[in-house]
Amino acid sequence: MGACLLLQFLFGCLSFSLLCLTFTVDIRADSNRDGKVDITGTSDLPDKLQWSNEAGAIFLANIGDTNRRCSQAASHIKPPPSNEELAACNDASDDIQRSPEYLAPLRTGPLPGLSTDAWGKVGVHHEIARKNVRIFKRNADGEGHVIVNNDYKFSQKELQDGLDLWIDARDTRRPYGWNGTAEVHFFVQNGTDGHSEDFVRLRVAPVLTHHHLQPAEELITASWNNPFSKDQYYFVQNLTNVINSTVGQKPLTLFPYSDDVWAQDLLEPGYTSMPGPNGPITLQIMIRSSQPSRVAGRQVFEYLRQKGRGAVYSSGGTRDEVNSMGNLETIPPYTHNGKSYPVGRVIEGRHETHLPHIYDYIRAQEIQDPLIIDADWLGNGHVDEFVQFLPANNPKSLHGWVLFIADPIGGLEILRKAKEEGHGDTPAFSRNNESWHPHPPSPYVPGYTINEFLSNETHIDENKRFAKLIDSVKETLKSETGIQDNDIHQVPVVFETGVCWGPDDGVSPERNCSSKYANALYPGPINGLVLNGYEYLAPDPWGPVIDGVDIMKEAISKAYQRNHYHVTYMDDWYSHHRDGGEIHCGTNSIRTVTRPWWNVKESGSKWLVHDEM
Repeated sequence: MGACLLLQFLFGCLSFSLLCLTFTVDIRADSNRDGKVDITGTSDLPDKLQWSNEAGAIFLANIGDTNRRCSQAASHIKPPPSNEELAACNDASDDIQRSPEYLAPLRTGPLPGLSTDAWGKVGVHHEIARKNVRIFKRNADGEGHVIVNNDYKFSQKELQDGLDLWIDARDTRRPYGWNGTAEVHFFVQNGTDGHSEDFVRLRVAPVLTHHHLQPAEELITASWNNPFSKDQYYFVQNLTNVINSTVGQKPLTLFPYSDDVWAQDLLEPGYTSMPGPNGPITLQIMIRSSQPSRVAGRQVFEYLRQKGRGAVYSSGGTRDEVNSMGNLETIPPYTHNGKSYPVGRVIEGRHETHLPHIYDYIRAQEIQDPLIIDADWLGNGHVDEFVQFLPANNPKSLHGWVLFIADPIGGLEILRKAKEEGHGDTPAFSRNNESWHPHPPSPYVPGYTINEFLSNETHIDENKRFAKLIDSVKETLKSETGIQDNDIHQVPVVFETGVCWGPDDGVSPERNCSSKYANALYPGPINGLVLNGYEYLAPDPWGPVIDGVDIMKEAISKAYQRNHYHVTYMDDWYSHHRDGGEIHCGTNSIRTVTRPWWNVKESGSKWLVHDEM
């Protein structure tokens, strides 16, 4: 085709045909994103030379691990491969096609009448793209695929009927590296009668993160393989029972052989997808935290990768908790002030001026441009400790989702009300100490009463200070998303300071044992697990029990019930809360993709899966 047919289509001027050669070549991709390549009509012509997020053909980074080839090999290599070497092996790390279902099609127009010595080439221009892109053709027997490099010559026989080709990528979009664009050129030399060439542009699909409007399809936590694993053993058993009794049996993947119980912090589940003839084609992508010295993170590659599921790692980060993935959440889809986030927007917390290392990688995907909020006032400093986004079970909701946010003043008011009603001598915590616990230092449940807690002005002043910082974040979210007050739900919490961690836990020295930084005094309700549109798993707060009722638990349940959520409570005191985290920190969830990220035109609207919940 070359420029000739394209100009005719765009301008409708037959005179352009006078400029054409005696033959013209034509290569096309699924440029209109309807899941197929139109080689006879004109539907794939208008966006043929586009490669933006809004227009042009899409292809995938084909980085799964079919038959767990890479994962299993890594476990037998001595010494073990480096983090970078571990991440580099995948289905596309050599020239063998192992997962053709994730290939995007390319087609060339038939070329009858070529001379018998005619030949053609299909190749990727620009060195950085050529290193990251693979093109395939069928084997001669029609079974399997063979790679086509820039030097491969197609014969006249192959060219005359048109070529059926396929394309994938070896890697995702990267900051300061390949941006995912590829220009595929088609060149044909017709003996001594001249040549013709054409090209089409494509871009590798972005890696995207899940949000809570998408239902959980697989859950992840750590197993119990360390000397003090009794707490985690009970956590896993209780978690299994809760899942089965609320949302039915869901796969529960256990990270083995690790004393790192923070499954949320090791990775962020995501995905990449493109149009297909029968609907979106999706490849799961697990994003490992940028914490190279956190050995447990290697399990993302060693145990989670499989066919249909890849993983990525952004090297160069540090063990610091700012880089834990509990510090990355996703705001569900919204449009506000002319900006649209059709599959949600990443939200991350800063520590002073320090941003998470993964920030640059997420920005390179260009779809979920991260919103940065202040998490510096927290001991761990993770956004999942105080903000949460849930489906709005209310047709009048602006965006279809609601914000749940921590409310320290509300937490104090619950205790004050109990005191005013004559219950000040009630223990502030209803959980018993367990002296048998083997983990040094001996864990404890605070033994003071409601009166004793409230008489400590430091406790009151700290929570007032944290409330002001949370209010500032709430105003930022209102400004950035347009969310209205009726879609904001405050959940009572009480914070404390002075929490200590071990030297290898990733908490910077200035935050450790500090009287400045906050941690949940009662197990933090927002730091729980969203199971679906109506079921929520929260840590048991073990609040004061008055007339047989845990008043903290009662207030938390009422907050969620306002959004028609049923809350199930589970004990995580010794497994996670004692060490500064909760259920959300100790779990993770892979969710079902429910909406394409690309523009769905009328011809392809049949693919659009029903909106999230």
